[in-house]
Amino acid sequence: MDSKLRVLKRLPLERLMDLKVDYAFKRLFGSEHNKKITIVFLNAILKRTDGDRIQDISFSTTEAGGEYEEDKQSRLDLLVVTDAEEWMNVEIQFTNQYDMVNRSIYYWAGVYRKPMKPRMGYKELHPVIAINVLNFGLFSQTEKFHTTYHLYEDEERFKLTDIMEFHFIEMDKLIRDWNEEKLNPSDDVLAK
Repeated sequence: MDSKLRVLKRLPLERLMDLKVDYAFKRLFGSEHNKKITIVFLNAILKRTDGDRIQDISFSTTEAGGEYEEDKQSRLDLLVVTDAEEWMNVEIQFTNQYDMVNRSIYYWAGVYRKPMKPRMGYKELHPVIAINVLNFGLFSQTEKFHTTYHLYEDEERFKLTDIMEFHFIEMDKLIRDWNEEKLNPSDDVLAK
């Protein structure tokens, strides 16, 4: 482990910037100035290496809503478009006061249909990846802090489509693993 990582491991978590707070998260990951950090973060979550790595992103408007004036409106935490035309919605949730899975699907659907214009074909829509960073436990079925979801056929397990992908990062489990020294930042880019 290099010296920077040793120092990081010795720092109490309370002394580090609390990225679970919307404002701090958006300041670090949602600004043009810190674009390189955001790219590293997204590549780590998506486990992208070599040729399929995200090389560049652009930030898009975070307003999301329905087609009609009376439809539910929402403000996304972070919406980026990759150089491969993938849309990524990154949400940070501090408390479990919402139905997080349904909320994530709702936001995903809004981002997916957002670019649709009259006479545009469905094939022209781009994949959307939803990334949810949670400051609470959501899935009791697993001890993993990072889980990934797609749509698969029930019996033969082949993927239906590549346009839909969901990630959930449960910070309570990540911090538990960090404190129990189950994570090695030199081997795990996301933990780093």
